Amino acid sequence: MLPPITAFQGAEHAPFLMQGGKAAALMVHGFPGTPADIRPLADCLSALDWTVQGILLPGFGVEIETLPKRTHKEWSAAVREALQALQKDHAPVLLVGHSMGGALVMGVAAETPADGLILSAPFSKIENILWGMMPVFRALFPEVRPFRLIRLDFSKPEVREGIRNFMPDADLDDPQVQHAIRDLRLPITVFEQIRQVGQRAFNLAPQLKMPAFILQGTEDTLVKPHLTRQLVSRYGGAVRYLEVPAEHSLIDPRAAYWSQVENALREFVEQFR
Repeated sequence: MLPPITAFQGAEHAPFLMQGGKAAALMVHGFPGTPADIRPLADCLSALDWTVQGILLPGFGVEIETLPKRTHKEWSAAVREALQALQKDHAPVLLVGHSMGGALVMGVAAETPADGLILSAPFSKIENILWGMMPVFRALFPEVRPFRLIRLDFSKPEVREGIRNFMPDADLDDPQVQHAIRDLRLPITVFEQIRQVGQRAFNLAPQLKMPAFILQGTEDTLVKPHLTRQLVSRYGGAVRYLEVPAEHSLIDPRAAYWSQVENALREFVEQFR
């Protein structure tokens, strides 16, 4: 049996605003994350005197229990409103997104252009036959077991850390707890919203003309490198593309490759100053 879900209570998961100069960046986290996931990129930009804002998407963080009632249109609206508010007093303004957040900012940028994009493991789809059949399944099956779609390795620190955001009291070494988590059922409507976000980003990529910096982990089994390369090939503007030896949680200042990411990011944003 699973322990109760007590999700994302720490202050690190809350929205943030780091005041800096006129240049600004809006940070958008992925699924099922919070602003904490993307904070290291915010720190890099803040050190360069950028104003940096990290938003919490509707239905995430402390609102996670409301997620099944949320739609991708609500998420896009939250990004768009925050972008427009930043653009009133700042220029240039960049959109920064990780995973599903990367797909969201691509969709928003097609309607409300930013000056540039920074995308970390931008999501487009999951390479699984069940993923493509999601619209059909939605009418037949009310729930899905997401951890059957991806490999969940309880020996990996990032996996354990992510689960503890939801269930801080879970004994992740207990085989029964591991089985219960792998068998966890979530409303299929949530994943249908994510699927639509990814499909929209993929479809709109050729329309995006602003410069982009795209970061991808070579060992990512969720957003696979060849899918990101395909997205890059469709992108309509100039792209600075960097692959690093990392999995999906690649925004990690402790990693040996992080100085390479910082240098590439610094070079990319310099063109806007």
